[in-house]
Amino acid sequence: MGWHAAVLLATVPTVRSTFGGACSNDSYILPLRRRRIAPSASALESFQQKIIALAQNASALEIGGPTTNIGGLYAQLAWASVDIVNWSEQDGAVTRVETVGAEASSGSAFYVDGRLLGRLRVGDGGRLEHVADGSYDVVMAFHVLEHFADPLRALATWRRVLKPGGYLVVSVPWAENTYDREVPVSTIYDLILAHADAADSSDDPEVLRRLERRVRAYHRLVDLDMCPICSDALATARRLKGYHWHAWDLSLLQEAMACTGAVVEYLDIMDNWHQLVIARVPAGD
Repeated sequence: MGWHAAVLLATVPTVRSTFGGACSNDSYILPLRRRRIAPSASALESFQQKIIALAQNASALEIGGPTTNIGGLYAQLAWASVDIVNWSEQDGAVTRVETVGAEASSGSAFYVDGRLLGRLRVGDGGRLEHVADGSYDVVMAFHVLEHFADPLRALATWRRVLKPGGYLVVSVPWAENTYDREVPVSTIYDLILAHADAADSSDDPEVLRRLERRVRAYHRLVDLDMCPICSDALATARRLKGYHWHAWDLSLLQEAMACTGAVVEYLDIMDNWHQLVIARVPAGD
């Protein structure tokens, strides 16, 4: 059973700014307090219908895939092509790539049930230096965004490689059912500050001190029984791709998409675990 989200925007004070380039949408209006999300009936069928429609003869890029726990995502949908990007050839997800006559490596052909879908690429899924602008109809990232210290940069990159009118399909874990359940949910302000700090790559001493404090605070709150790899050392946190830099809720997903300039068409919690958003980049971009 999932939750279908309706966003209540009335009476929420706002301010307008691009926030030093953190928001690629120069019309984004920042709320002065968190917008409320009102859950209603399940919308699982609606998500399935939308993803089936999006896949029709579409080119897609999945960050961190291939995802195998969404039934039929590849085998049963009519994608024209799907490319996969992973951090390294040693990632566990890479071993799920079907290849013919070779081990999975950068440039390997990606097959599903014997059908050639696309290629595996190894690289930073938040930068995609090797991907040209406007290359794909759909960019998918399932349980990936929470692993970026600067998620707004990742979202801006994913938007860059989308064709005008293309779609972002993104999921993040519902914090209440993860080791983040005692961790305060980040706000759009936190994401903007992380972008200003270039949190994923900066070597500035003051930025590193702020990040070190954040990592130590997170370590005190996180359920270490569920996350034995969680460390109170910044260098380790940066190295481990499984580290959660931000805890998310539906409100933060909505704001991040608006900041990125993507129009939310679907927002839902599925199976008390997956927070899902489908958002469209305007065709005029």
